[in-house]
Amino acid sequence: MNCSKTEELRRYLTGELSEGDARLLERHVEDCLLCQRLMMEEEDSDEEFPSLHVPSALPTDFTSQVMAALEQVQLPKPKLNWKKRSVNILKKTALAVASVTAIITFGSMVSPTFASYVNSVIQSIQGIDQGMKQAAEKGYVQEINKKVTDQGITLVVKEVVADPVRMAIIANIVDQNGKRIPFDEEKDGLSLTYKTKSGEDLNPGGGGYTYGEEGEYLVVSHDIFRFLKDSKALPDEIIVGVEATMLGGKEGSWKVEFPVDMKKARAVANYTKIGQKYLTPNGIEIMLQNIMTVPSTSMMELEIDWTKEREEQIQKWKEQNGWIVKGPKTGAFTEAERMERYFIDMGVAFQIFDEKGNVVAGWDDALHEELNQIRKNNVEHSYRGKVHDDGKGVTKWNGITPLAKDQTYKLKMHSLYLYEPSKFQASIPVDTLLKDKVAVTNSDSTYTLTGFTLKTTEDEEKIGDETYFGKGALISFSGILPEGIVYTTEWSAQDESKQTYNVKLQGTTYTRGKDGRVHVTGTFFIRDLEKQPKELKLSHAIQQRQYQDLNWEVPFDTSNNTKR
Repeated sequence: MNCSKTEELRRYLTGELSEGDARLLERHVEDCLLCQRLMMEEEDSDEEFPSLHVPSALPTDFTSQVMAALEQVQLPKPKLNWKKRSVNILKKTALAVASVTAIITFGSMVSPTFASYVNSVIQSIQGIDQGMKQAAEKGYVQEINKKVTDQGITLVVKEVVADPVRMAIIANIVDQNGKRIPFDEEKDGLSLTYKTKSGEDLNPGGGGYTYGEEGEYLVVSHDIFRFLKDSKALPDEIIVGVEATMLGGKEGSWKVEFPVDMKKARAVANYTKIGQKYLTPNGIEIMLQNIMTVPSTSMMELEIDWTKEREEQIQKWKEQNGWIVKGPKTGAFTEAERMERYFIDMGVAFQIFDEKGNVVAGWDDALHEELNQIRKNNVEHSYRGKVHDDGKGVTKWNGITPLAKDQTYKLKMHSLYLYEPSKFQASIPVDTLLKDKVAVTNSDSTYTLTGFTLKTTEDEEKIGDETYFGKGALISFSGILPEGIVYTTEWSAQDESKQTYNVKLQGTTYTRGKDGRVHVTGTFFIRDLEKQPKELKLSHAIQQRQYQDLNWEVPFDTSNNTKR
């Protein structure tokens, strides 16, 4: 039996592969017992690189042979360049041989001794944030290497990084020949379960996780604090289940269960209690409750609430615009319910400084981060907020890479984002638009519109750099928003017959001008408009304002932490 990567392995050892191809080859060797054995045989040999041939069946003493060979792995010797590369890759893969061999010999057992030394797959995945990679570097990665096969398709769970806040599961889907099967997010699907050793369901509501391909791997991420924060005590061990009923376009049943040890990560988790409150000039109360630090992140917990002043202002807006919510909230959202959700959505931006005044982290809830460019050392998590039961406030969780222990920091509030009604309206003469640009100014907004094109089919169609679905009209635009406004939404258009159409903004680009105002370019896609009107009235009901007149700084010390 020949390994298809033999020639590439020879080119790797002689330095002929590009950096990218070399990394791919290293990943292959981590999983290929044949190439690993060849590497070990060649480390002490002066012979030319041979073809790779091994028996189709492993000998009964294969495990002991590999273990004996591992004991002989030495540091690089001053030989030929390909020799040094051989040892370098061995250092990355030798102990992986032992773990893979253990799987062959003992099923899906994982040796804790080996697991603590294995080169983590997660380090090679670009889409994994730095917080998760730091946790893996510090030993909070657990090797799993369990798999299940159905319909000729194998689901492999390779490793997991977990702490009391987040979990990342690294997996693969392969066919009968070991070839990777791409994960189709539209057709395929995974679900996660969490239980204690006694069988208690820790996440009875289900959901809350995200998954997607990152390079060669399938990464499943979950903000597990979403359900663990309400638990009386974090268990020492969680039984995690990864399940699927559709993979690679085939229906089947795949389920991998494995224990995840939480003791080590829980032991270093701690809280910095703060409890500092700030009342903004806009009738918003912000409280920095605490900062929870675990191996993969430092997570800020903020309470943001309306004051009576803000509540009265919102009520006035609702009455003026006919946005009073009536009756029980069932079925699709009404216009009034949609507008209410905007007022509840309150965003913040802040920076964290060390004792020397250096910015160590920056968080920004702005929909377009390029406007402020302060985001720094953020970590990815999907569960960022919870609306309070009374609908007048939110609890927000914002994650950054872990802060160092026994240090003094300062949080400085940068911005507050609040939604408000908009009065923008503009009439567009379509006949003129077909011949020339049309500029309109209203409510301190200025838009320049160019061209009018009808999309006449329901089919998906790529026009320019954007893909459009359904019938409608396209108008390119550039605009300058009013001072302080950073985003507009709830756009609509009305023709001369009073027919109203939803408008979607596509291909938008936001920049900050020298005057500090936001400049935006893109395309208005007027859905379901099937014929050219004489005139269109464009408007948007909601806009988001950025407030930067804030003067709030909160010093805190990570040495005064209490463990939980």
